[in-house]
Amino acid sequence: MGSTTPPGESPAADPLTRFQSIAQDVLDSAEHSCGVEVLETNLERALELLRRNPDRQSQFEAELVALIDSMREGVVELVSFVMHELRWPAVEEAISRRISAPLRDVSHLRLYEAMLEAFSDSWRDRDLYARFEAEGRQEP
Repeated sequence: MGSTTPPGESPAADPLTRFQSIAQDVLDSAEHSCGVEVLETNLERALELLRRNPDRQSQFEAELVALIDSMREGVVELVSFVMHELRWPAVEEAISRRISAPLRDVSHLRLYEAMLEAFSDSWRDRDLYARFEAEGRQEP
Protein backbone atom coordinates (compact mmCIF):
# COMPACT_ATOMS: atom_id res chain seq x y z
CA MET A 1 0.00 0.00 0.00
CA GLY A 2 2.93 2.36 -0.51
CA SER A 3 2.33 5.72 -2.11
CA THR A 4 4.61 7.18 -4.76
CA THR A 5 3.68 10.70 -3.70
CA PRO A 6 6.28 12.27 -1.40
CA PRO A 7 5.22 13.29 2.12
CA GLY A 8 3.40 16.60 2.29
CA GLU A 9 2.06 16.35 -1.26
CA SER A 10 -1.50 15.48 -2.10
CA PRO A 11 -1.64 12.76 -4.77
CA ALA A 12 -4.87 14.33 -6.04
CA ALA A 13 -3.30 17.77 -6.47
CA ASP A 14 -2.67 19.07 -9.94
CA PRO A 15 1.04 18.75 -10.93
CA LEU A 16 1.37 22.52 -11.29
CA THR A 17 -0.09 23.03 -7.81
CA ARG A 18 2.32 20.43 -6.44
CA PHE A 19 5.24 22.15 -8.17
CA GLN A 20 4.20 25.51 -6.73
CA SER A 21 4.10 23.93 -3.27
CA ILE A 22 7.56 22.40 -3.67
CA ALA A 23 8.93 25.69 -5.03
CA GLN A 24 7.49 27.50 -2.01
CA ASP A 25 9.20 24.95 0.26
CA VAL A 26 12.51 25.71 -1.49
CA LEU A 27 12.03 29.47 -1.17
CA ASP A 28 11.01 29.22 2.49
CA SER A 29 14.00 27.00 3.31
CA ALA A 30 16.38 29.32 1.46
CA GLU A 31 15.04 32.29 3.42
CA HIS A 32 16.00 30.65 6.72
CA SER A 33 19.23 28.83 5.93
CA CYS A 34 22.64 29.05 4.35
CA GLY A 35 23.95 26.50 1.91
CA VAL A 36 22.21 24.31 -0.62
CA GLU A 37 22.30 21.14 1.47
CA VAL A 38 19.05 22.15 3.17
CA LEU A 39 17.41 22.75 -0.22
CA GLU A 40 18.53 19.67 -2.08
CA THR A 41 15.74 17.29 -1.01
CA ASN A 42 13.11 19.72 -2.27
CA LEU A 43 15.13 20.48 -5.39
CA GLU A 44 15.14 16.74 -6.14
CA ARG A 45 11.36 16.61 -5.55
CA ALA A 46 10.87 19.49 -7.98
CA LEU A 47 13.03 17.87 -10.64
CA GLU A 48 11.26 14.53 -10.38
CA LEU A 49 7.83 16.17 -10.58
CA LEU A 50 8.86 18.08 -13.71
CA ARG A 51 10.20 14.89 -15.28
CA ARG A 52 7.05 12.90 -14.45
CA ASN A 53 4.78 15.44 -16.16
CA PRO A 54 6.21 16.27 -19.59
CA ASP A 55 2.71 17.13 -20.83
CA ARG A 56 2.72 20.11 -18.45
CA GLN A 57 6.07 21.52 -19.59
CA SER A 58 4.65 24.80 -20.90
CA GLN A 59 2.88 25.42 -17.58
CA PHE A 60 6.03 24.61 -15.64
CA GLU A 61 8.06 26.89 -17.91
CA ALA A 62 5.68 29.77 -17.21
CA GLU A 63 5.94 29.10 -13.48
CA LEU A 64 9.75 29.04 -13.60
CA VAL A 65 9.84 32.31 -15.55
CA ALA A 66 7.50 33.89 -12.97
CA LEU A 67 9.88 32.72 -10.25
CA ILE A 68 12.82 34.21 -12.13
CA ASP A 69 11.03 37.55 -12.18
CA SER A 70 10.37 37.35 -8.43
CA MET A 71 14.11 36.93 -7.67
CA ARG A 72 13.45 35.67 -4.16
CA GLU A 73 15.99 33.74 -2.08
CA GLY A 74 16.19 30.22 -3.50
CA VAL A 75 15.06 31.02 -7.04
CA VAL A 76 18.58 30.83 -8.49
CA GLU A 77 19.14 27.46 -6.83
CA LEU A 78 15.78 26.03 -7.94
CA VAL A 79 16.03 27.18 -11.54
CA SER A 80 19.71 26.25 -11.85
CA PHE A 81 19.22 22.77 -10.37
CA VAL A 82 16.26 21.73 -12.51
CA MET A 83 17.49 23.38 -15.69
CA HIS A 84 20.93 21.79 -15.45
CA GLU A 85 19.09 18.51 -16.00
CA LEU A 86 16.15 19.56 -18.20
CA ARG A 87 17.62 22.42 -20.26
CA TRP A 88 14.29 23.71 -21.51
CA PRO A 89 14.89 26.24 -24.31
CA ALA A 90 11.98 28.51 -23.27
CA VAL A 91 13.47 29.02 -19.80
CA GLU A 92 16.95 29.55 -21.23
CA GLU A 93 15.58 32.14 -23.67
CA ALA A 94 13.69 33.94 -20.89
CA ILE A 95 16.87 34.20 -18.83
CA SER A 96 18.89 35.34 -21.86
CA ARG A 97 16.33 38.07 -22.58
CA ARG A 98 16.70 39.36 -19.04
CA ILE A 99 20.46 39.49 -19.44
CA SER A 100 20.36 41.33 -22.76
CA ALA A 101 17.66 43.78 -21.65
CA PRO A 102 17.32 43.88 -17.86
CA LEU A 103 13.72 44.80 -17.04
CA ARG A 104 14.19 46.09 -13.53
CA ASP A 105 17.07 45.83 -11.14
CA VAL A 106 20.40 45.61 -12.96
CA SER A 107 21.89 44.07 -9.81
CA HIS A 108 20.01 40.90 -10.77
CA LEU A 109 22.21 40.55 -13.84
CA ARG A 110 24.73 38.31 -12.05
CA LEU A 111 21.91 36.11 -10.76
CA TYR A 112 20.54 35.71 -14.29
CA GLU A 113 24.04 34.83 -15.49
CA ALA A 114 24.37 32.24 -12.71
CA MET A 115 21.11 30.58 -13.81
CA LEU A 116 22.15 30.63 -17.45
CA GLU A 117 25.46 28.93 -16.59
CA ALA A 118 23.49 25.95 -15.29
CA PHE A 119 22.50 25.09 -18.87
CA SER A 120 26.12 24.09 -19.52
CA ASP A 121 27.85 20.78 -18.80
CA SER A 122 30.63 22.84 -17.24
CA TRP A 123 28.34 24.61 -14.75
CA ARG A 124 30.75 25.66 -12.03
CA ASP A 125 28.25 25.39 -9.15
CA ARG A 126 27.29 21.80 -9.92
CA ASP A 127 29.65 20.44 -7.26
CA LEU A 128 27.57 22.17 -4.56
CA TYR A 129 24.90 19.49 -5.05
CA ALA A 130 25.26 15.82 -4.11
CA ARG A 131 23.49 14.71 -7.32
CA PHE A 132 26.03 16.40 -9.58
CA GLU A 133 29.06 16.04 -7.35
CA ALA A 134 28.73 12.24 -7.57
CA GLU A 135 28.50 12.49 -11.36
CA GLY A 136 31.60 14.67 -11.46
CA ARG A 137 33.66 12.13 -9.52
CA GLN A 138 32.81 9.44 -12.07
CA GLU A 139 34.23 11.42 -14.97
CA PRO A 140 37.81 10.58 -16.06
